Amino acid sequence: MSDNEPSGQRSGAARTRWIPWLAAGGALAAGLLYIIATQLIKPDARPGHGPAGSAVNTGPATVSEAAPGTLHVIPALGAPGSGSLAPETGFVDGAGKPVTLAQFRGKVVLLNLWATWCTPCKVEMPALAKLQTAYAGKDLQVVALSIDSPKAEDKARAFIAQNAPLKLFRDPGYAVPPSFSPPVMGVPATFFIDRTGHVRGRVDSDADWTGPKARAAVDQLLAE
Repeated sequence: MSDNEPSGQRSGAARTRWIPWLAAGGALAAGLLYIIATQLIKPDARPGHGPAGSAVNTGPATVSEAAPGTLHVIPALGAPGSGSLAPETGFVDGAGKPVTLAQFRGKVVLLNLWATWCTPCKVEMPALAKLQTAYAGKDLQVVALSIDSPKAEDKARAFIAQNAPLKLFRDPGYAVPPSFSPPVMGVPATFFIDRTGHVRGRVDSDADWTGPKARAAVDQLLAE
């Protein structure tokens, strides 16, 4: 640069040289802040956190982190008259017909949220089918509600067909999980709903659905 150049031109050129360095520094700082923030607010999707083993954070559903071969304990049910009403958020049956949980009033409902990409969900489904079979002719309805995307409908339909007498129910818009309080953070997630539509128990993990505690919980609700 010539000493004869006006001072304004020299200072402008100097600022121009600093612009790329300032931009790079800003991008680096933003990246570091993003990494720190995601670690600080990362949802804790582990099962067993919160009231009655429920998750307490909000966010997309994740797979249960139960160790392979382990099943979580089914908690004791709340007393009659306790619990909040199950949300009446709509979903659809296998034929695409609109359904709400209110349509099952008068029956004991075991609502199971699952997905074809969730290994624990698929592992426990045969046990839920056996539970439904064991209570054939009684007022127990296992509602196996798939949260798979519409693209995976055929996979969900084929899987449920292998687990008769369960029927396919779908929540393609992912509307039901966040409608519970606290919202569902991981699948599988199962809710015990009494004849009046109140949620009396909740398991945010896979569980032993053929064991004595599952039978005892169902029998308790059927006897009320």
